[in-house]
Amino acid sequence: MMVQKGDIVRTSSGETGEVKEIWGLARSFIRLKLEDGKTKPFFETEVVEIVMRPKSPRGRR
Repeated sequence: MMVQKGDIVRTSSGETGEVKEIWGLARSFIRLKLEDGKTKPFFETEVVEIVMRPKSPRGRR
């Protein structure tokens, strides 16, 4: 599953938050801004669902 910055995701531990940062080469990490306002790092493999993905800013011109 490809997670992108700005996605709202749910982890295997049940926490939901917005992806603020993605880094890593062999094993990707993400930093989530949780509902309580705190940020917490997770492995990208812990994401079980993308709840919402923001619309692309690219549109018709």
